[in-house]
Amino acid sequence: MNNKLKISVLISLGLLYLVWGSTFFLCSYFIYFPPLVITFSRNILAGGLLGIISLFGGFWKPITKRHLIIHLIAGVFLILGGNGFMALAGSIVPSGFSSVFMALGPMLLVSFFWVEGKKPSLKKLIGTVLGLIGILVLASSRNLAIPGKEAEFAKGILYLTIGVLAWNFAVYKIQSTGANVYHFTQTCFIQMCFGGLITLLISFVHGDFSQIDLNILPAKAYYVFFYLALIGSMFGFSLFAYLSKECDATLVATSLTL
Repeated sequence: MNNKLKISVLISLGLLYLVWGSTFFLCSYFIYFPPLVITFSRNILAGGLLGIISLFGGFWKPITKRHLIIHLIAGVFLILGGNGFMALAGSIVPSGFSSVFMALGPMLLVSFFWVEGKKPSLKKLIGTVLGLIGILVLASSRNLAIPGKEAEFAKGILYLTIGVLAWNFAVYKIQSTGANVYHFTQTCFIQMCFGGLITLLISFVHGDFSQIDLNILPAKAYYVFFYLALIGSMFGFSLFAYLSKECDATLVATSLTL
């Protein structure tokens, strides 16, 4: 993996921060569906479109059984664990706090790789520790909860913790096993569709479908949904997969999405 950041990588990072930063706000604004319904629907749509591009664009190539299993498992951790629990947290804590909470991501990846034997540099270690201290200070204040949700603030923190743990564990496993050698359209299709289907199943068992009423949806709800699916998930996930191959995992980890 290149240590020197190319112009294309810098541009991609900027776009990813912009796109995924907007999804934190829009997911908290999109109150018409339960969080898990939003999660599985936009990821299955986006993943399916990427799969079509991969197949008909000539990007698909044979994948080993080991790598396929890794991407299937990663899909559950990324979509259900990462996207799903972040979306659940979005109904309790403000989107701004959720995005700042993602500073835990680099610390987790540093820890995962350290256990594997890859000792981090002193500069990286200091940066991740400072990020952790900041998160602990923020997490101690219930005043950061959405008004009326103060009693559920601890639950929101739990959801955020599960989300960031699941997402970064998946990133770690993909990179540490060398499973990120395929085109991003192929891996995103596998991860997003499988993770989305598992999330759909859990959402159905949870009874979320009974809360859906398409008759009350305003026109802006459709605009927000397609933005989340096509820009937030399809474009954002593609950028994330590209960056995961081009630069350090701890750098990409700061851009965790809903």
